[in-house]
Amino acid sequence: MKLLPRRHHRRQSGKSGHTGILTAETRKLVARFVYVTIIIFCLILLSSYLVWLFEAGTHSSLSINSFWDGIWWAVVTIATVGYGDKVPVTPYGRTVGIILILAGFTLLSVFTGLVASLFVEDKIRGNKGLKQLHTHHHIVICGWNNTAVSLMQALVEKGLKSLEIVIITNQGSEFFESLETQFSSLELRYVRGEATQEDILKRASVNTASQVIILADQNLDRHVADDRSIIIANTIHYMISKDKITVQLVNRENKNLLLRIGISNIIIYDDLGGYLLANNLEDFRSLSIFSQLLRSPEGHIHSLPVPPELIGKTYSELFDHIYDDYGQLLIGLMTKEPELEMDSIFSDNASAIDQFIKSTLAKSRRQYSEDRANIRWNPPRETIIQDSDQAIVMGREL
Repeated sequence: MKLLPRRHHRRQSGKSGHTGILTAETRKLVARFVYVTIIIFCLILLSSYLVWLFEAGTHSSLSINSFWDGIWWAVVTIATVGYGDKVPVTPYGRTVGIILILAGFTLLSVFTGLVASLFVEDKIRGNKGLKQLHTHHHIVICGWNNTAVSLMQALVEKGLKSLEIVIITNQGSEFFESLETQFSSLELRYVRGEATQEDILKRASVNTASQVIILADQNLDRHVADDRSIIIANTIHYMISKDKITVQLVNRENKNLLLRIGISNIIIYDDLGGYLLANNLEDFRSLSIFSQLLRSPEGHIHSLPVPPELIGKTYSELFDHIYDDYGQLLIGLMTKEPELEMDSIFSDNASAIDQFIKSTLAKSRRQYSEDRANIRWNPPRETIIQDSDQAIVMGREL
């Protein structure tokens, strides 16, 4: 499978991404709402001016003696509040009041109905997954399979119910209603469509998401499922940071296609199951241990930056610091190797041979760039902590 650059396609599809946000029916409702609002506004101004014109010569504490008094009276009258602090006393003024009451009651009823219709239309579009989402720091899941069900169950068990999750799938509203019933404690939102289309991804606000998870479609052939996942990843990686993208593949040989575009968070479908079974052959209790570790909220394994004052100290001192200050267990170190920037080696006016070497190195790095992280589990206590080290700890994330 050959991945083609999508920058030109992106510019072309960017305009179409927002044209389908409002349906024709919604646009009609909005237009009617605007028209009725303008008519009500003009009616208030006209009746205010006329009643002021007719009542200006009267001398009574209840008379309308200014245009502002007319505005107040018109708003109170059209809203059917009727304070009675300002009222017309002349026959012409009361005629204006009768017309305002009849016209205002009708227009206000239409106005209220239109507002209700807009809310109902918005709710229907949301239930159908056709609504443009405006949200930030959410989780986007592209596709649905058994892995997604396990993910939802794990979030419930670990108590991570505050996360906003947006699911992109081409299934009907009945599917999403069943998910809301099954995982009612989670904050789920729904976008209906194919995640390979850029306008669907924009509708899910992928560019403001904190994480994007691309799942393999189990209804497709193994190779076709991976092709779909890679196409989605190739589209998304222009919209969000690559380290926020996680892709599930079925075939391991397709991994390099993602590494070429800089995506290293890759899960091979059911790949870890073999390792769990292999460990269980050595110790039949290991499967239960791993299962409890993954399910327990206290068993969350994550990385922490090393405090600057502990750089140059020993692993033993870092262990005590993390346990005493954070109540977490230090289980290893992760060393990130710095990436070599080729622009610092080759200048823009380099020779042809330098440009060739630079191009070759860039192609090689795209093809084989793994997440160069050296992980050391439980190193010796006298190990010296380096600037590039991060702590791997187990416990609730702070």
